[in-house]
Amino acid sequence: MGAAVLLVLVMITPSLGIYFSQRSQISRTQDDEARTRASISTLQDEVKRWHDPDYVRAQARSQLGWVMPGETGYQVIGENGKVIGSTTSLDEKDPASEASADARWWREAAGSVQDADHPAPPHPTPGAMITPTPSAKLSSPSPSRR
Repeated sequence: MGAAVLLVLVMITPSLGIYFSQRSQISRTQDDEARTRASISTLQDEVKRWHDPDYVRAQARSQLGWVMPGETGYQVIGENGKVIGSTTSLDEKDPASEASADARWWREAAGSVQDADHPAPPHPTPGAMITPTPSAKLSSPSPSRR
């Protein structure tokens, strides 16, 4: 009887391991799904806000520093030359660093064009000699008679 119970336990053990592994995987997947649903809900709320013209105006004013016609806009500039109290773009990127990256790209492209126009002379490998190959005589085919 003891051997039969032991045999059943040995046979069931791998299946139980797979079962518990799958249960934990299902639990993780359900947690991921709940987080994704919450994220989707947040993003849908944000899309609804962007469809509101007042929200768009407020974002343009705060993020981009835009003003309405007839208004006068002011920016406070600190001692370091940077604007104090506002951001300059919606995605928090520094336009100065983007401009310098664009300038680097153009300099690299212009440099490659100049390199293509004026290639460096080829350097022969030491000990290698270039020997002319004898030209083969090509005979023209004789006209055939019919």
